[in-house]
Amino acid sequence: MKKFFIFLISILVLGMGIAGLVFLLGTNKILGGVLLGASVILCLFVVINYNKLVNYKHKVKESLALIDIQLKLRFDLVPNLVNTVKGYAKHEKEVLTEVIKARTMAVEAKTEEEKLEYANKLVPQMRNLIAVAESYPELKADALYKSLMGQLVEIEDRLVSARRIYDSNVNIYNTTIETFPQNIIASMFAFKTEPLFKIDAGENIVLKI
Repeated sequence: MKKFFIFLISILVLGMGIAGLVFLLGTNKILGGVLLGASVILCLFVVINYNKLVNYKHKVKESLALIDIQLKLRFDLVPNLVNTVKGYAKHEKEVLTEVIKARTMAVEAKTEEEKLEYANKLVPQMRNLIAVAESYPELKADALYKSLMGQLVEIEDRLVSARRIYDSNVNIYNTTIETFPQNIIASMFAFKTEPLFKIDAGENIVLKI
């Protein structure tokens, strides 16, 4: 369908251009000028709006990449946090195991959708881990634990900011491809709407430091 639309619009522009030249070189110069001008305008309309949609789509991908970076930092932090808590709360085996299990599933996800799904499943497990740590004053005073929690707060704050940027870019992109006349170009070249980012972050993990 995409190739058909491209072929159709190409034929239309070419046909109008040729007809315009014929009339321009013939007796009906006014009609020739109109057809030739219309073909140029139509061509520019397609090119400009196609480039605009491509640019917006790239911004969506770039902002998604920023989220992926923060998620990776979160995933990398989890084993260190678990090991630190384990040193003070060895009998909390179930909580520690569930955190590592959720983290492993997120890291091994094959698609972006799976990664987000498992990243969200990791959140309540990390909250449980932090709740356990709150019961151990010695652990809360541990320098490594405090450093890791400080890093976690920074990661979650950046994740919230990255999510906000992503959602903003998605809103601009989706609004553009659903608005006339850009929706015509979007349909021709199969541009699809993107979903808003649904992931737990920030306050949903870090209950209190």
